[in-house]
Amino acid sequence: MKIKVLFLGNPTISVSALQSLLLNDKFEVVAAVTSCDKAVGRSHSNTEPTPVAVAAEENNIKVIKSNNINKDIDKIKELGEFDIALTTAFGQYLSNELLALPKFKALNVHGSLLPEGRGGAPIHWAIIKGKKVTGVSMMEMIDEMDAGDFYTQDEIIIDSDDTYDSLYNKMSDLIGKITADRLLSIYNRDITSQKQDESLVSKWLNITKEAAKINFDVPASDVYNQIRGLSSKPGAWCEFNNVKIKVNASRIKEIESNDIFPVGKIISITQEGILVAVADKTYILLTNITLPGKKSNDVSNLLNGNFKKIVWPRT
Repeated sequence: MKIKVLFLGNPTISVSALQSLLLNDKFEVVAAVTSCDKAVGRSHSNTEPTPVAVAAEENNIKVIKSNNINKDIDKIKELGEFDIALTTAFGQYLSNELLALPKFKALNVHGSLLPEGRGGAPIHWAIIKGKKVTGVSMMEMIDEMDAGDFYTQDEIIIDSDDTYDSLYNKMSDLIGKITADRLLSIYNRDITSQKQDESLVSKWLNITKEAAKINFDVPASDVYNQIRGLSSKPGAWCEFNNVKIKVNASRIKEIESNDIFPVGKIISITQEGILVAVADKTYILLTNITLPGKKSNDVSNLLNGNFKKIVWPRT
C-alpha cells in the first residue's frame, strides 16, 4: 500500500520536492495545496497559477488553492485519511488542527541547517551573512516557526560567487534528489529525530525593504555579500543624489590611496562600474544596476548618456 501524502507548496523549489515524490512508487500524492492564482501585468487583468499548481495539474493531481488553508481546512478533511503532510516553501502558518490530520506526521523541508536559519528567507540570509555552508533540513512541524525536531540534514557548499538565484537552484536540485528517500526513511522509522539546540537558534526572516537597503558602513565583503544575497530577488538598493538604484552585481575593489573618503561616497564612475567607499578603508564596485523605470544594465553601457550627472553631480 502506498504512503499517502498531502503536499503543500508554491514556488519552483516546492516543485522539486513534489516531483521527487511523484518519481517514487512508494508514495501517492492525494492533493497539492497551494496559494491562489496571482494577478499579473500592469492592469492585473490576468492571473497566473503557482508553479506547484501547474505541476500538479500536469500530473493529474487534485489542486486545492487557498490563501488561508486553516480557514479552508474542510477541503483537506474531504480528502479522507492520509499519512503525511509535507510542506516545502508553502509560506502559510498551519494550525494545530491541520497539523493533527495526517496519520503519521506533518513534516517540512526547510532550506537551512537548523537551528540556524529559522524563518522565510534562509537562502538570502545564508549569503548575506557570508556563510560557506548551508543545507536542507527535514523536520517535524509544530505550533512554532521551524522549531520542531529535525530528522535529516544535507549540506550545500556556498561558493564565493553564488547569488540568491544560483544558491536557490542548488537547493532546488538537492531537494529534488533527496526528498522521497529521506521521507521514506523517516516513515519507516529508520531515522530518529533530534531536538534543536535553542541556544543556537537564529531567525532569518523575510526580507524587508529596509533590510534590502545597502549599508555602506560595513567592510566591502559585507556589502558584496548583501548585494549577491539579494540578487535578483528582491534586489539590494541604494540612493545617490536622491535617485534610487537597484544593484544587481558588484565586486570588491582594492585601490591604493592615502585619501580617506566618507562612507557611501562615489569615488569614480568608469567602464568598470561605480566605485564607492565603504568602511575600514575598503571599496565596492557596483557593476550592474537598474535605474528607475529601466531594465538592468552594466554600468559600462550607461556612460554615453547623462547617467553620471543624474547620480553623481559634481561641481
